[in-house]
Amino acid sequence: MKKATVLVLAVMFSILAVSAAAAQSGQSDGTDASRTIQRTLRVSGEASARVPADMAVLDFGIVLQAKTALAAKDAVTIAAARVNGALLALGIEREEIQTGNFDIQPLYDDRPGKQSVITGYTAAAGITVRLDDTSLVAKAVEAAIGAGANEVRSLEYGRKDSAALKLQTLSQAALQARTKAAALAEALGVTLGKPLQIEEQGFALRAYSLRGVDMKALDVQKAFAPGSVETSASVSILFEIR
Repeated sequence: MKKATVLVLAVMFSILAVSAAAAQSGQSDGTDASRTIQRTLRVSGEASARVPADMAVLDFGIVLQAKTALAAKDAVTIAAARVNGALLALGIEREEIQTGNFDIQPLYDDRPGKQSVITGYTAAAGITVRLDDTSLVAKAVEAAIGAGANEVRSLEYGRKDSAALKLQTLSQAALQARTKAAALAEALGVTLGKPLQIEEQGFALRAYSLRGVDMKALDVQKAFAPGSVETSASVSILFEIR
């Protein structure tokens, strides 16, 4: 009986010794792993580009007054038809011209005691035209104004390939970031590794535009000269270094 008890105790002590050794080995491995830290280098990259605009959107306004609402409406309708015709004569496609935002408002007497008296009506309409040829902008303005439009509400230049332009600018920013990372790695005496993380920090497309043009002080050729589009992008890249 005593021999059996001694044998059982010996086996238990052996198991405990093996478990303690395994635990110590695992703790040692964990300590070594925690000391293995991946070295990294984070850099930012920026890029910008300026390219000629290849499209434009013009917004014209027609605002006329008459004694009656019907007369004001008819006057604006006739003027809008003339403006459309003048734009079509330049070779602009009909689907690129849109007429809308039609509105009629009463005019009231501003004399004391007669503010509720209607003296006439103001009718307005807007005509928006998209141009795929920016050299037509000044000609379109002159044609529309000559045909009856009396407001140039806005002009916005742009690019038809804005999506491709964004990718191109982002690619240039990424290349600039890699060049910067390579220079820093060389200065620090380390080897630049693969990129571990890439983040787009921002993208902007800014185009020349005009709003609320004063027709009385307008020099058409100067005010509506072909504009440009500027893009800018920034990225952040985390590189492995060895």
